[in-house]
Amino acid sequence: MISVLSFADRAHTQLGMLMLDVLVSEEVDLAAEVTRYPVEDGTVISDHVTQGVETIRISGMVSTASVAAFSFSSGTGSMKLVDAVEKLRAMHKARALVTVSTGQMVYEDFAFTNLNAIRSNGEKGGNWLQVRAELVKVRKVTLKTAEVPEAPARPPARGRAGQTNTPAGRSGSTSTPNGSGSTESGPANRTPALSLYENAAPRVNQFLNNFGAILQ
Repeated sequence: MISVLSFADRAHTQLGMLMLDVLVSEEVDLAAEVTRYPVEDGTVISDHVTQGVETIRISGMVSTASVAAFSFSSGTGSMKLVDAVEKLRAMHKARALVTVSTGQMVYEDFAFTNLNAIRSNGEKGGNWLQVRAELVKVRKVTLKTAEVPEAPARPPARGRAGQTNTPAGRSGSTSTPNGSGSTESGPANRTPALSLYENAAPRVNQFLNNFGAILQ
């Protein structure tokens, strides 16, 4: 954290559209986040650091009279304080990015997160308006358009789909007596029962023929 104290700035502090007569303090916070992973031996390891958002805090004062190197001259009176508050309200409502210049440092593209104005009847007799502001850095991004290459086309398929150069051969089907359709009788479709019937049929026919001859 950097703290700068000044009680009579020759180069006035510009807080957006509001000019401060006196810069009281200037603070800069640069935050970062470190990853933490506990391991079995009880220690914590870290392997990545994330850059946080830059934050600044400005504290200053606006006077009813102008300030120049510890001397005071007549100003526009209390209307100057009213105008300062109205400028703070306008910046709060606009929600726009502002530039803060403190004479030594310049902060660009900052947004207000808090604005505070205090006027009291203390030793200064109500002739001062104390202003406190907190701002954060806004990182801008731009869209980038990239051309996506086309996918390579597949080579055309040769020949007709579903065809090969091997002969088709016989279909392996026979017509049924009633002509209603066909049944496949290829070796791959022969069941054990069908094979048993085909093997036993000649023997049964021979037995019936012999039995008929005996009866005659």
